[in-house]
Amino acid sequence: VAGQFGKSAVAAAPTLLTKELTFNFQQKRSIQLAMVELEDMPVRSEAEELVFSLLIAILPERLPEQTQLLSNYPNPFNPETWIPFELSQDSKVSVTIYNVAGTPVRNISVGYLQAGSYVSQLKSVYWDGKSDTGERVSSGTYFYQIRAGDYTETRKMVILK
Repeated sequence: VAGQFGKSAVAAAPTLLTKELTFNFQQKRSIQLAMVELEDMPVRSEAEELVFSLLIAILPERLPEQTQLLSNYPNPFNPETWIPFELSQDSKVSVTIYNVAGTPVRNISVGYLQAGSYVSQLKSVYWDGKSDTGERVSSGTYFYQIRAGDYTETRKMVILK
């Protein structure tokens, strides 16, 4: 018991502070990078364990470990869908929609994004079911491909009208 004296009070303090703390993106990124560095250590000292648990309490959200394209939602859809993804590092991002013949029907340039999760409707890529010329595409199977730096992945989606 004596060896554990004071540990619970320190761990409880961040819970109270996190409601008052706000961080900008760069501060969050620095905390996340410190968390990754501590997490990758095969053996941590007691002080490092304490710092690691404090950082987790202060900022529980984490940078994705790998870049990945997620399933669009809804799928099937009519007439619009959202395409979520995660970036493990800052990248220039674009999404291309292809028909079953492999012809591009829509190119969506997202721009340069910072590492993070882009899974909500506010952050994911939105497709209105229209081609680059503004015409509604017909019902059927389409493929969406993300390019983020060196990463490329393709998935299937269906439009039902």
